[in-house]
Amino acid sequence: METFIPLFPLNTVYFPGNIIEIQIFEERYKKLFSSVIQNNFQIGIFCIKEGVEAYGPLPIPYPIGTLAKIFDYQIMPLPIYKKEDNYIIKAKLIGIRKIKLLYEYESQDHYWIGNIIPCEENYNTSEINKEKVDLFYEEFLKFLKYHHFQDFEENYKDNVIFLCHQALQYLSIPIEEKQKLLEISNFLQRWEKTYQYLKEKNQIIEKLNDKNINWESSQSN
Repeated sequence: METFIPLFPLNTVYFPGNIIEIQIFEERYKKLFSSVIQNNFQIGIFCIKEGVEAYGPLPIPYPIGTLAKIFDYQIMPLPIYKKEDNYIIKAKLIGIRKIKLLYEYESQDHYWIGNIIPCEENYNTSEINKEKVDLFYEEFLKFLKYHHFQDFEENYKDNVIFLCHQALQYLSIPIEEKQKLLEISNFLQRWEKTYQYLKEKNQIIEKLNDKNINWESSQSN
């Protein structure tokens, strides 16, 4: 079913199930979020394909994004004299599902309104057994530790979709690669590719750490 919703373009790829916190300070996007909050609308989060995130022409989004809902927000006053700039909006959003953008048009408040439909996705996880979950989880915790991120709550470990999408939120890989992973329609393929990325990143750090240890040992001798 086609739906028209406001679009918020970001320089990041956003996956269903994840929570993001954003700060809105540009006038057109404050109007967007005010409208979403007042009318209990949902919003489309799309990674930017061409253009800039703020203070420029509306950027061109990738065609696949994530439907999101605001579940918490704050309107923060600022000590600025210009009437239109005297506040920012801080909002927390949760991703609901993947969506496809059919086309977009510019609203009278100068942000995108998009015609979107749900994306079909094969979420069959029957091939992801406990051993695979444990291996993925081990690599993910190792990655978080190497990068000094907060540990993932073990209570969510068995939710393989959330586990995979959380790992993708933290992984430092090119935006184009993350977008390709979002666009994959088979979750099992996304899971396997994410696991390979985690392993590769951890192996690189382990090799660097070994070199540092060897270099420090040689210096002490």
